[in-house]
Amino acid sequence: MKLDRNITRPRKGKYALIKLRNLRAYSRWQFFEETCLHHSKVPSDAIDFGNTDETDFFVIRLKDKFAAPALRAYAKVARKAEPEYANEILLLAKKADELEKRMPD
Repeated sequence: MKLDRNITRPRKGKYALIKLRNLRAYSRWQFFEETCLHHSKVPSDAIDFGNTDETDFFVIRLKDKFAAPALRAYAKVARKAEPEYANEILLLAKKADELEKRMPD
């Protein structure tokens, strides 16, 4: 199995990020309603395809069978600098443990 970003040309990942904080002209709910239900355009500064070194990202869905251990490892490293943040990540790991596991696709 390979990551989509490593098999597509031009390089495209499976996901894009919608940066809700950049939706200055919209409330979050209004944005989702307009975009998802009415297919209006997403402002360009609010969507990130991760297609440059500076914007690269990796999404882990909680139902992924590898999510919980990955999040626990991340929290362990984060704890040194940001204990409160690490605790929130551990809560996500716990939630991931409780979900039905799936192989990433």
